[in-house]
Amino acid sequence: MSDQYKTLAFPPLQAKLAMNVCGSSKVANDILNTNVNGDEGFWGYSITHYKAIHPPLFPGPGLDAMNRVMAQKITSSLERIQSSEVFRLFDFIKREVTLATTDSVYGDQNPFKDPTIVESFWYACQSEQFDVHLLTEYREFQEGVMCLLMGLPQSFVRESFKARELLTKRFVKYFEDNGHEEGSALIKARYEHSIEHKIPLEDIARFETAGAIAILTNTSPTCFWLVYHLYSSPSALGDCRKELGQVLSETSHGIREGSFDKTITLDLTQAKTSCPTLLSSLQEVLRLHSVGISTRLVMEDHVLADKYLLKKGGTVMIPAPVQHREAATWGENVHSFDHRRFLPNEKRSNPVAFRGFGGGTTLCPGRHFASTEIFAFTALMILRFDMQPSGGTWKELTTNKASLWEVTPRPDEDLTVSLVPRPGFHADIKWEVLVTDSDKMMPIAAEDVDALRQPN
Repeated sequence: MSDQYKTLAFPPLQAKLAMNVCGSSKVANDILNTNVNGDEGFWGYSITHYKAIHPPLFPGPGLDAMNRVMAQKITSSLERIQSSEVFRLFDFIKREVTLATTDSVYGDQNPFKDPTIVESFWYACQSEQFDVHLLTEYREFQEGVMCLLMGLPQSFVRESFKARELLTKRFVKYFEDNGHEEGSALIKARYEHSIEHKIPLEDIARFETAGAIAILTNTSPTCFWLVYHLYSSPSALGDCRKELGQVLSETSHGIREGSFDKTITLDLTQAKTSCPTLLSSLQEVLRLHSVGISTRLVMEDHVLADKYLLKKGGTVMIPAPVQHREAATWGENVHSFDHRRFLPNEKRSNPVAFRGFGGGTTLCPGRHFASTEIFAFTALMILRFDMQPSGGTWKELTTNKASLWEVTPRPDEDLTVSLVPRPGFHADIKWEVLVTDSDKMMPIAAEDVDALRQPN
């Protein structure tokens, strides 16, 4: 059973899907397909990729550096909101998360600083700097990923194809200008891993379009749903605000420092380990909204659980809602948002029933960065602002238009909301986020909980 992950394999599917999405060359595809499932040992591009990018994404110096950039970007963007503002909530969140994420990964030469790149990826992100006529040419790369995954001809996915080529062109320039040398440990690791395996430069840029999908497409919707559920649930909002208040510190300025009377600092490192209710709320959002489908290729005939014969060449599909919506595991309120469901004192019959970030050999390596970013953005939002939906009532939102490949889907319609600084948190307050060096992880997945329980 120890080799079941090779019998029910993901790497061959991952390589094929990457080729379709990225449009990589035959040279790169041959490299990806070499020892793709590790049958000849632990070598080859595909089988060593996770190990290469694991260090900068695991709690430690590389992740801390990305978190500091991300926190500074989010703090600065929210600083611009000094009075009541009305905007579309998902568009606002995806724009801010996109810029904070890509700046922290790609550094000063981040291609996503160009609004055209952001719009090509997301499509309807509201930007006054963007030339709207380009939408008819590039549309959005993200929206057409399903067609690219299926390997449909260019004529079926012309708009997404053009968007992909635009992203590739910008990433080629990024690497030619050595932008990665000023970027994060993550982008350096990805680049060096590709160079080590002799991937051509244009294909490295193409692979990075898939990398952008990985770091952006699920983080923004998850952040949206967490903000949505907290603001629409007064008890959840109150509990999380109370908890976060315990990791804030204030410094009053005897002499006015610029335009600020005092500074409030959020210790993000402490918050990740001292705010179980906010963490539980994030996990509950992932449980309630994750619709991803884990897919495995059957490499040889295999009897699963001494009961089910899986034939070689078949495909096994495991929809997340099957695990996440089982009343026997989660209770009769399985379809409702319960911000306390994942608190440490709440008992569940099967901890591995939660697979918000996958599990086992395919556990998402970027879960700590994504979780920290969602944590930071949401914490600053609920601490600093009150929010009201247009019309005064929170709508029940649907996700019926979601693509099959999406793990955390976007809402079918956006919400118009007003954001107002909370009483007592006026414009004369400066906000800072402190990210101290730490090798501690958030217990976001069952594997993380097990790791924390192990003695050092």
